[in-house]
Amino acid sequence: MDSVAIIVINRDRPDLTDAVVEQVRDMGAGLDVGLYVVEAGSSPQGRSRHATHSFHDPTYRGRYFAFNQGLAFAHADRPAWDYYWFVCNDIVFAPGQDTLRLLWEAMQTDPAMAAIGPGEPEADDYQGCFPKPGRQWHKASTIHGLAMLLRGDAYREVGYCSPRFHYSQGAGTEFAYNVYRAGWFLAYSDVATLYHAPGGSTYGQVVPLSRHEYQRRARNFAAKELRRLYGPNWDEVFTAVLPPDVEDNTFPWQKQVWETRLRRNYKADFPRFFRAGSRVKQALRRLIGRG
Repeated sequence: MDSVAIIVINRDRPDLTDAVVEQVRDMGAGLDVGLYVVEAGSSPQGRSRHATHSFHDPTYRGRYFAFNQGLAFAHADRPAWDYYWFVCNDIVFAPGQDTLRLLWEAMQTDPAMAAIGPGEPEADDYQGCFPKPGRQWHKASTIHGLAMLLRGDAYREVGYCSPRFHYSQGAGTEFAYNVYRAGWFLAYSDVATLYHAPGGSTYGQVVPLSRHEYQRRARNFAAKELRRLYGPNWDEVFTAVLPPDVEDNTFPWQKQVWETRLRRNYKADFPRFFRAGSRVKQALRRLIGRG
Protein backbone atom coordinates (compact mmCIF):
# COMPACT_ATOMS: atom_id res chain seq x y z
CA MET A 1 0.00 0.00 0.00
CA ASP A 2 1.52 3.31 -1.08
CA SER A 3 1.91 6.05 1.52
CA VAL A 4 0.80 9.64 0.91
CA ALA A 5 1.53 12.66 3.10
CA ILE A 6 -1.23 15.23 2.59
CA ILE A 7 0.04 18.70 3.52
CA VAL A 8 -2.47 21.55 3.88
CA ILE A 9 -1.37 25.03 4.95
CA ASN A 10 -3.37 27.71 6.76
CA ARG A 11 -2.65 31.36 7.46
CA ASP A 12 -5.58 32.87 9.37
CA ARG A 13 -8.22 31.44 7.03
CA PRO A 14 -9.84 28.65 9.04
CA ASP A 15 -13.02 28.99 6.97
CA LEU A 16 -11.21 27.92 3.81
CA THR A 17 -8.86 25.44 5.46
CA ASP A 18 -11.57 23.61 7.39
CA ALA A 19 -13.62 23.23 4.22
CA VAL A 20 -10.80 21.77 2.13
CA VAL A 21 -9.61 19.48 4.95
CA GLU A 22 -13.12 18.09 5.28
CA GLN A 23 -12.91 17.16 1.61
CA VAL A 24 -9.41 15.66 1.47
CA ARG A 25 -9.63 13.65 4.69
CA ASP A 26 -12.11 11.33 2.96
CA MET A 27 -9.90 10.85 -0.10
CA GLY A 28 -7.23 8.30 -0.94
CA ALA A 29 -9.17 5.04 -0.93
CA GLY A 30 -6.75 2.13 -0.61
CA LEU A 31 -3.79 4.37 0.28
CA ASP A 32 -1.88 4.82 3.53
CA VAL A 33 -2.61 8.49 4.17
CA GLY A 34 -1.11 10.87 6.74
CA LEU A 35 -2.74 14.31 7.09
CA TYR A 36 -0.68 17.36 8.10
CA VAL A 37 -2.58 20.63 8.59
CA VAL A 38 0.12 23.23 9.11
CA GLU A 39 -0.45 26.63 10.72
CA ALA A 40 1.87 29.12 9.01
CA GLY A 41 2.01 31.67 11.81
CA SER A 42 -1.75 31.97 12.25
CA SER A 43 -3.14 33.99 15.13
CA PRO A 44 -4.89 31.99 17.88
CA GLN A 45 -8.31 32.94 16.50
CA GLY A 46 -7.22 32.15 12.94
CA ARG A 47 -6.25 28.53 13.48
CA SER A 48 -8.02 25.65 11.78
CA ARG A 49 -9.83 23.25 14.08
CA HIS A 50 -8.02 20.48 12.18
CA ALA A 51 -4.51 21.88 12.81
CA THR A 52 -1.86 19.25 13.53
CA HIS A 53 1.34 21.35 13.42
CA SER A 54 2.40 24.99 13.53
CA PHE A 55 5.45 27.22 13.24
CA HIS A 56 6.20 30.84 14.08
CA ASP A 57 6.02 33.10 11.03
CA PRO A 58 5.20 36.72 11.95
CA THR A 59 6.03 38.17 8.52
CA TYR A 60 4.62 35.28 6.46
CA ARG A 61 7.41 33.85 4.35
CA GLY A 62 5.12 32.48 1.68
CA ARG A 63 3.33 29.38 0.48
CA TYR A 64 6.41 27.35 -0.36
CA PHE A 65 8.16 28.12 2.89
CA ALA A 66 5.06 26.75 4.63
CA PHE A 67 4.87 23.65 2.45
CA ASN A 68 8.55 22.93 3.08
CA GLN A 69 7.86 23.18 6.81
CA GLY A 70 5.08 20.66 6.25
CA LEU A 71 7.56 18.32 4.59
CA ALA A 72 9.77 18.53 7.68
CA PHE A 73 6.81 17.63 9.91
CA ALA A 74 5.89 14.69 7.66
CA HIS A 75 9.48 13.43 7.62
CA ALA A 76 9.62 13.50 11.40
CA ASP A 77 7.00 10.74 11.29
CA ARG A 78 8.31 8.88 8.26
CA PRO A 79 11.64 9.66 6.57
CA ALA A 80 10.46 8.72 3.08
CA TRP A 81 6.88 8.79 1.79
CA ASP A 82 5.85 7.30 -1.54
CA TYR A 83 3.92 10.46 -2.46
CA TYR A 84 3.34 13.99 -1.18
CA TRP A 85 0.13 15.92 -1.85
CA PHE A 86 0.46 19.68 -1.39
CA VAL A 87 -2.99 21.24 -0.97
CA CYS A 88 -3.69 24.98 -0.84
CA ASN A 89 -6.70 26.07 1.18
CA ASP A 90 -8.42 28.33 -1.37
CA ILE A 91 -9.63 25.52 -3.64
CA VAL A 92 -12.72 23.34 -3.95
CA PHE A 93 -12.75 19.82 -5.37
CA ALA A 94 -15.65 18.39 -7.34
CA PRO A 95 -18.22 16.91 -4.91
CA GLY A 96 -17.91 13.16 -4.48
CA GLN A 97 -14.63 13.01 -6.39
CA ASP A 98 -11.72 11.13 -4.82
CA THR A 99 -9.19 13.50 -6.33
CA LEU A 100 -6.22 11.93 -4.58
CA ARG A 101 -7.08 8.46 -5.83
CA LEU A 102 -7.56 9.73 -9.40
CA LEU A 103 -4.20 11.51 -9.35
CA TRP A 104 -2.48 8.46 -7.86
CA GLU A 105 -4.02 6.18 -10.51
CA ALA A 106 -2.73 8.48 -13.25
CA MET A 107 0.77 8.27 -11.81
CA GLN A 108 0.70 4.48 -12.01
CA THR A 109 0.48 4.67 -15.81
CA ASP A 110 4.00 6.09 -16.24
CA PRO A 111 6.84 5.80 -13.72
CA ALA A 112 8.52 8.90 -15.20
CA MET A 113 5.65 11.16 -14.13
CA ALA A 114 7.15 13.27 -11.34
CA ALA A 115 4.02 15.20 -10.39
CA ILE A 116 0.45 15.77 -11.48
CA GLY A 117 -2.16 18.37 -10.66
CA PRO A 118 -5.93 18.42 -11.12
CA GLY A 119 -7.22 20.21 -14.19
CA GLU A 120 -8.81 23.60 -13.66
CA PRO A 121 -11.71 24.03 -16.13
CA GLU A 122 -12.52 27.62 -15.12
CA ALA A 123 -8.96 29.00 -14.94
CA ASP A 124 -8.54 32.47 -16.41
CA ASP A 125 -5.05 33.23 -15.12
CA TYR A 126 -3.04 30.08 -15.87
CA GLN A 127 -2.43 28.41 -19.22
CA GLY A 128 -2.32 24.71 -19.99
CA CYS A 129 -4.46 23.47 -17.09
CA PHE A 130 -7.74 22.95 -18.97
CA PRO A 131 -8.87 19.30 -19.01
CA LYS A 132 -8.72 17.58 -22.39
CA PRO A 133 -11.87 15.43 -22.83
CA GLY A 134 -11.52 11.74 -23.48
CA ARG A 135 -8.11 11.38 -21.85
CA GLN A 136 -6.74 10.57 -18.40
CA TRP A 137 -3.91 13.11 -18.34
CA HIS A 138 -1.67 15.24 -20.56
CA LYS A 139 1.90 16.47 -20.28
CA ALA A 140 2.48 20.13 -19.45
CA SER A 141 5.60 22.26 -19.11
CA THR A 142 4.44 23.58 -15.73
CA ILE A 143 1.59 22.79 -13.36
CA HIS A 144 0.05 25.07 -10.76
CA GLY A 145 0.83 24.35 -7.13
CA LEU A 146 -2.76 24.29 -5.89
CA ALA A 147 -2.97 20.52 -5.34
CA MET A 148 0.18 18.91 -6.73
CA LEU A 149 0.75 15.20 -6.11
CA LEU A 150 4.52 14.62 -6.12
CA ARG A 151 6.18 11.23 -6.43
CA GLY A 152 8.54 10.54 -3.53
CA ASP A 153 11.35 9.26 -5.75
CA ALA A 154 11.21 12.43 -7.86
CA TYR A 155 11.23 14.59 -4.74
CA ARG A 156 14.31 12.83 -3.42
CA GLU A 157 16.10 13.45 -6.73
CA VAL A 158 15.06 16.99 -7.71
CA GLY A 159 13.50 18.44 -4.56
CA TYR A 160 10.41 20.63 -4.34
CA CYS A 161 9.54 24.28 -5.00
CA SER A 162 12.08 26.63 -3.45
CA PRO A 163 10.96 28.88 -0.57
CA ARG A 164 13.41 31.43 -1.96
CA PHE A 165 10.50 32.59 -4.14
CA HIS A 166 8.84 34.47 -1.27
CA TYR A 167 5.79 35.47 -3.34
CA SER A 168 5.40 31.96 -4.84
CA GLN A 169 5.42 33.01 -8.50
CA GLY A 170 8.42 31.52 -10.29
CA ALA A 171 8.94 28.66 -7.85
CA GLY A 172 6.89 26.16 -9.84
CA THR A 173 8.61 27.24 -13.05
CA GLU A 174 12.07 26.57 -11.66
CA PHE A 175 10.80 23.26 -10.23
CA ALA A 176 9.49 22.28 -13.68
CA TYR A 177 12.89 22.97 -15.24
CA ASN A 178 14.60 20.80 -12.64
CA VAL A 179 12.06 18.02 -13.23
CA TYR A 180 12.45 17.91 -17.01
CA ARG A 181 16.22 18.37 -16.89
CA ALA A 182 16.43 15.22 -14.73
CA GLY A 183 14.35 13.14 -17.16
CA TRP A 184 11.01 13.28 -15.36
CA PHE A 185 7.84 15.03 -16.56
CA LEU A 186 4.78 16.89 -15.26
CA ALA A 187 1.12 16.37 -16.09
CA TYR A 188 -2.39 17.66 -15.60
CA SER A 189 -5.26 15.30 -14.95
CA ASP A 190 -8.09 15.34 -17.47
CA VAL A 191 -10.51 13.63 -15.07
CA ALA A 192 -9.73 15.12 -11.64
CA THR A 193 -10.59 18.81 -11.37
CA LEU A 194 -10.62 21.67 -8.90
CA TYR A 195 -11.92 25.21 -8.67
CA HIS A 196 -9.76 28.06 -7.38
CA ALA A 197 -11.40 30.72 -5.21
CA PRO A 198 -10.78 34.19 -6.71
CA GLY A 199 -8.86 36.82 -4.78
CA GLY A 200 -6.44 34.56 -2.94
CA SER A 201 -6.40 33.52 0.70
CA THR A 202 -3.52 35.55 2.17
CA TYR A 203 -2.31 38.65 0.30
CA GLY A 204 -5.08 41.22 0.26
CA GLN A 205 -6.93 39.16 2.86
CA VAL A 206 -5.07 38.44 6.12
CA VAL A 207 -1.58 39.68 5.23
CA PRO A 208 -1.38 43.52 5.26
CA LEU A 209 -0.44 43.84 1.61
CA SER A 210 -2.94 44.60 -1.14
CA ARG A 211 -3.57 41.98 -3.81
CA HIS A 212 -2.32 44.39 -6.47
CA GLU A 213 0.91 45.07 -4.56
CA TYR A 214 1.41 41.33 -4.06
CA GLN A 215 1.06 40.75 -7.81
CA ARG A 216 3.46 43.64 -8.53
CA ARG A 217 6.12 42.35 -6.15
CA ALA A 218 5.65 38.72 -7.22
CA ARG A 219 6.11 39.56 -10.90
CA ASN A 220 9.16 41.71 -10.25
CA PHE A 221 10.81 39.08 -8.06
CA ALA A 222 10.13 36.18 -10.44
CA ALA A 223 11.42 38.15 -13.44
CA LYS A 224 14.62 39.28 -11.71
CA GLU A 225 15.37 35.97 -9.97
CA LEU A 226 14.95 33.81 -13.06
CA ARG A 227 17.08 36.23 -15.09
CA ARG A 228 19.74 36.23 -12.38
CA LEU A 229 19.90 32.45 -12.13
CA TYR A 230 19.37 31.36 -15.73
CA GLY A 231 20.01 34.41 -17.92
CA PRO A 232 17.80 36.83 -19.86
CA ASN A 233 16.63 34.06 -22.20
CA TRP A 234 15.70 31.69 -19.37
CA ASP A 235 12.45 30.74 -21.13
CA GLU A 236 14.48 29.37 -24.05
CA VAL A 237 16.82 27.54 -21.67
CA PHE A 238 13.83 25.94 -19.96
CA THR A 239 12.10 25.14 -23.25
CA ALA A 240 15.19 23.30 -24.48
CA VAL A 241 14.73 20.53 -21.88
CA LEU A 242 11.08 19.82 -22.79
CA PRO A 243 10.32 16.63 -24.73
CA PRO A 244 8.37 17.05 -27.99
CA ASP A 245 5.12 15.59 -26.60
CA VAL A 246 4.60 18.42 -24.08
CA GLU A 247 1.46 20.05 -25.44
CA ASP A 248 1.47 23.38 -23.61
CA ASN A 249 4.73 25.30 -23.23
CA THR A 250 3.95 28.05 -20.72
CA PHE A 251 7.51 29.34 -20.26
CA PRO A 252 7.33 32.15 -22.88
CA TRP A 253 3.90 33.22 -21.61
CA GLN A 254 5.10 33.30 -18.01
CA LYS A 255 8.12 35.39 -18.96
CA GLN A 256 5.89 37.88 -20.76
CA VAL A 257 3.56 38.18 -17.76
CA TRP A 258 6.33 38.61 -15.20
CA GLU A 259 8.26 41.13 -17.27
CA THR A 260 5.15 43.28 -17.79
CA ARG A 261 5.58 45.73 -14.94
CA LEU A 262 2.62 46.79 -12.83
CA ARG A 263 2.46 50.34 -11.54
CA ARG A 264 2.23 50.75 -7.81
CA ASN A 265 -1.22 51.68 -6.49
CA TYR A 266 -0.29 54.15 -3.77
CA LYS A 267 -3.90 54.89 -2.85
CA ALA A 268 -4.48 51.22 -2.04
CA ASP A 269 -1.18 50.85 -0.18
CA PHE A 270 -1.40 54.07 1.84
CA PRO A 271 -5.14 54.73 2.29
CA ARG A 272 -4.73 56.70 5.53
CA PHE A 273 -2.34 59.14 3.87
CA PHE A 274 -4.70 59.80 0.99
CA ARG A 275 -7.72 60.11 3.28
CA ALA A 276 -5.79 62.64 5.34
CA GLY A 277 -4.78 64.45 2.16
CA SER A 278 -8.40 64.70 1.07
CA ARG A 279 -9.38 66.22 4.40
CA VAL A 280 -6.59 68.80 4.09
CA LYS A 281 -7.76 69.71 0.59
CA GLN A 282 -11.34 70.14 1.80
CA ALA A 283 -10.22 72.36 4.67
CA LEU A 284 -8.18 74.56 2.33
CA ARG A 285 -11.09 74.90 -0.06
CA ARG A 286 -13.33 76.02 2.76
CA LEU A 287 -10.75 78.59 3.86
CA ILE A 288 -10.57 80.17 0.41
CA GLY A 289 -14.30 79.99 -0.18
CA ARG A 290 -14.39 77.03 -2.56
CA GLY A 291 -15.75 74.45 -0.16
